[in-house]
This record gives sequence, C-alpha cells and structure tokens, in this order.
Amino acid sequence: MKFSIIRKIDTQLLNNQLHKWEQTNHEYNPIILLSPDTLRDMPRLDEYKLESTNNNCTGMVGMYQGYKVFSDPTMGYGEVELR
Repeated sequence: MKFSIIRKIDTQLLNNQLHKWEQTNHEYNPIILLSPDTLRDMPRLDEYKLESTNNNCTGMVGMYQGYKVFSDPTMGYGEVELR
C-alpha cells in the first residue's frame, strides 16, 4: 500500500493507514518505507539505528509506534509504503 503525506509530514494520516493495515492484515506487522528526505522531516522516531539520514542510506533506521522504519532513497519526498 503506497500513499503520500506530502502536504506536510502528516503523521495522523500515517497513523490512520497503520490502523487500517492492522484491521485488514492481522497476521503480520508492516514495515514502513520512507525516503531519506522524508525521514529528515519526520518527528523523532521511537529509536534510531543511524545518527543521520542521507541520500545514500538504506536499511532499517528506527521504529515508529512499534513498527520498523526503513530508508529507501528510490522513493520521492512524502511517499510512504507499508509492506
């Protein structure tokens, strides 16, 4: 499921989409994919795996509300993918 939170970093929309995922995909938790630029503008993650995000970083960078967050430099600013 892909969607955009580009108006500004709309964490309420992200939270709503996570809730929707939980309702329809009980069997497993999603991972959250964000571009490094989006990660820079996100409110602080629960825990960070990397000190900073840059355009070359990939892989897990932290947790958001108990879900793993990964950096994907191929995504555009504001795009979010739950996988």
